[in-house]
Amino acid sequence: MKRSFAIVLFTALAAGCHPGEGQRCNPLSFNDECPTNFACTYPEGCGVAYCCPKSGPSAHPNCQACPVDGGGATD
Repeated sequence: MKRSFAIVLFTALAAGCHPGEGQRCNPLSFNDECPTNFACTYPEGCGVAYCCPKSGPSAHPNCQACPVDGGGATD
């Protein structure tokens, strides 16, 4: 019983949580949370980081420059 619990726990931790485009991420994380070809970045004027394309534009609103007030999504 203990062994099966340990296996399930290890599998859940190893899988992790990988956000998609426009989802919040932690740029200080030691593992890359974003999908391939995406980077955890702060869009211009934003105080929070999101997974946005490494190259090329993104249509996702969280990957656009924040309003002048420095807002940003609070999701």
